[in-house]
Amino acid sequence: MPLKKVLLLTAIVFLVEPSTPWAQEALSTTGSGTTAEGAAGAPTAPTNGVSNSSNEAPVQTAPSGAAIFSQTPVQIYATVSGGYDDNVNTSTTAQKQSSGYTNANVILDYTFGDPRLQLRLNAGAGGTYYEHVSGQDYDIDLKGALGITYRSSPRLTLGSTILAEYLTEPSFEYAGGLNSRNGNYLYTVDKFFVTYEWSRRISTKTSETFEAYEYDNDAVGASSNRITNTLGNELRFQLVPVTTLIGEYRYEIVNYENSFLNSTTHFALAGIDHVFDPRLSASVRGGAEFRSYDSQGDRSGPYFEGTLSYSFGRRTSVSWNNRYGLEEPDTPLAQSRTTFRTGVQTKFNLTSRIASIVDLYYVHDDFHPLTSGFISITSFSENTFDAGITLRYNVTTLFGIQLGYHYTDESSDSASREYSRNRVFAGANVTF
Repeated sequence: MPLKKVLLLTAIVFLVEPSTPWAQEALSTTGSGTTAEGAAGAPTAPTNGVSNSSNEAPVQTAPSGAAIFSQTPVQIYATVSGGYDDNVNTSTTAQKQSSGYTNANVILDYTFGDPRLQLRLNAGAGGTYYEHVSGQDYDIDLKGALGITYRSSPRLTLGSTILAEYLTEPSFEYAGGLNSRNGNYLYTVDKFFVTYEWSRRISTKTSETFEAYEYDNDAVGASSNRITNTLGNELRFQLVPVTTLIGEYRYEIVNYENSFLNSTTHFALAGIDHVFDPRLSASVRGGAEFRSYDSQGDRSGPYFEGTLSYSFGRRTSVSWNNRYGLEEPDTPLAQSRTTFRTGVQTKFNLTSRIASIVDLYYVHDDFHPLTSGFISITSFSENTFDAGITLRYNVTTLFGIQLGYHYTDESSDSASREYSRNRVFAGANVTF
């Protein structure tokens, strides 16, 4: 399909993480939970983590300890590992298929910055091969993004974040994604923004965000392939140097491959950005959203998103993300779902040689039935818990070993959608 070809070319190019306040304005720090190895080495989704409603590109990084000895702007991180998955196809208990597997990933990261221009990009590629699985016996993991912020003048700042991924595993960080394994799919979210300081205290930030899902499986794509465009404008008032009050309006347009669920949504939000100290900061938005469907009536409800971030140099980072609001459904018989997502991503360099990564995500979905049509469902709810832990030991400045565990559990009022999954792995990594 034309869209897939365009986005896939983008997917192989860039992946970003901000290292300065300018770049942090462009990106929303979120975690991932796609694959066990991803938590240890490959750029992963989660992310998913929680994606905010403006669909800003999530941070994707090499592990916190990967560059502990490196001072160059270019970093390369590669890992090879083996493991065991007790439910490769995320199926119900009676249909589980388990398998050993082999995984390989590589990340190339580049960072550039001066007083006016901040840039970070990296590319990631990886794959997993399963030994004893019927159907698709591999996972694809191609990811990339670009983050750039340019201070054109003391008042005018321009920026963009571009994220594209071609994956097999589900992600729990992206709003509107599927919660189970359904073949390969392409995901992209690209944001462009302009910030202008009208006075010492008052500024505006105008943005446009493009988001798209496209699944290779035609049956899944018929109800899940879509494009979303979101226009946003913030009015920002700097109350004190560390606190900014915000009023925001967003207008979102969703167009499906099957136009039955096309919709437009208005967001009216208020919020605050606050820096507690150079290490700890928070950003919160809350208000209401009003959605109108082309052929399914209207729906409205409260909306909330928030991020709390803590960073202590290269040794420690913690990001806690939350989101509550309407999302696109992951079943063709539902109109929408009201979802609460919360996720914590932590990275600790315990010593100069020992590092750990812990990711915890929880998702609660309330699915709403179609308001018209020949086939419909009753309302039902789901709870998803996803957690991963990775420990790594740097034998030398270039070579390390790692091991980890990943657990996913989805409980649902619909028994056919329930599954649990355990993954364990061990491997080696090289950093340049």
